[in-house]
Amino acid sequence: MASVARRLSGPIVSNEDSRKVFISEIREMADSHFTALSDSDLIEHLKGGSRQALGILFLRYRRLVLTVSLRILRNNGEAEDVVQDVFLEICKKAAAFDSGRGSVKMWILQYAYSRSLDRRRYLALRHADGHGANGGGYCTKHSYAYNPHGPDGLTVEERATAIRKALTNLPTKQRKVLELAYFQGLLMTEIAECMSDSLGNVRNQYYRGLKKLQDALGDFSA
Repeated sequence: MASVARRLSGPIVSNEDSRKVFISEIREMADSHFTALSDSDLIEHLKGGSRQALGILFLRYRRLVLTVSLRILRNNGEAEDVVQDVFLEICKKAAAFDSGRGSVKMWILQYAYSRSLDRRRYLALRHADGHGANGGGYCTKHSYAYNPHGPDGLTVEERATAIRKALTNLPTKQRKVLELAYFQGLLMTEIAECMSDSLGNVRNQYYRGLKKLQDALGDFSA
């Protein structure tokens, strides 16, 4: 598990091969004895340094984290890098989880949302500075992915709190539509069916909620 260990102690230098190695190694961590445990129990094991617990959480939530990141970044390679970053982050920050503030699933997805927004801001800034044209891989040793502060000066925890507050302040229907779209990865037609509402109403709630979220979070869509 040397590859994962390196990522736990330093910045990501990502490419397609290293992503495959990461996914392979973290899947190997998953111990069948842990599969029946609840998310909260897995977090408790993770607090104690259990990488088997990290492996199970990865298997449970990788697809959802990837869905959120893809919706924001619209680039599979960048989104996969965010997936790595998110799970390494929760491994490091497991002690910060507070069950009184929400479920493990929502905690992980808030990290996914925050990291994806941070990554998109970084890419936009890099492009504006003229560094995006000649490539050089997805991340370098100066990658923003492991900087604890985003371009707006907020830590991941502070950004997650801002996102949670912004979502909480939305009207119930708008919040539910956005959560189903971003956190569950549902299509508009699926959300309409889930909420027993018309597709037109769901779309209206989605765009109104997204606008309010943009206003609350500032430069939401670089």
